[in-house]
Amino acid sequence: DKCISCGACMKACPFGAISDRAQILNVINEFKAGRQVIAMFAPALEGEFGAGVPVAKLKKALEQLGFEKAYEVGLGADAVAMAEAEELLEHLKAGLKMTTSCCPAFVHYVQTEFPKLKDHISSNLSPMAMIAKYIKETTPNAKTIFIGPCTAKKMEVKLDTVSPYVDAALTFEELQALFDSKDLDITSLPEDVLDNASYYGR
Repeated sequence: DKCISCGACMKACPFGAISDRAQILNVINEFKAGRQVIAMFAPALEGEFGAGVPVAKLKKALEQLGFEKAYEVGLGADAVAMAEAEELLEHLKAGLKMTTSCCPAFVHYVQTEFPKLKDHISSNLSPMAMIAKYIKETTPNAKTIFIGPCTAKKMEVKLDTVSPYVDAALTFEELQALFDSKDLDITSLPEDVLDNASYYGR
């Protein structure tokens, strides 16, 4: 009942007996079915595969895997920052403080351990869900796949407020497994054009 899907238990277990539920097969099946699959990658992707692998190359690598497009979640963060700033002003006018909606583990922690503070959580979607909502509205038949470092996102995609927009969440380990399956040498790929998320969004 206390689980907030933060993933700390996986690192803490001395036997490696705890793991997150992989969604990699769901994504592979979407590729095999020939569906329009779109990746949304977290800013943390920068540096995950070594200093010589910029995000612009990783975006190209995602397309080599079979993703039709790859969006920066930083774009969603820019949208959330603007929406949360407006919401914060309303809270401040009422003499209230407000927390961000970005981290599902943090939000769930507040909801379960400090229920009196629930009304202080931003009502906005997370950056992941915000960019996925935009994709679903502009490309209704697309399957949206989040890629990031956080296991809590796998819990978030099951929420009623998020599941209409995000179809699956992969960790960087799962992404590495996909790269390995294709023998992709990311360093040899050309750089793709990024979506121009702001520095702050990233």
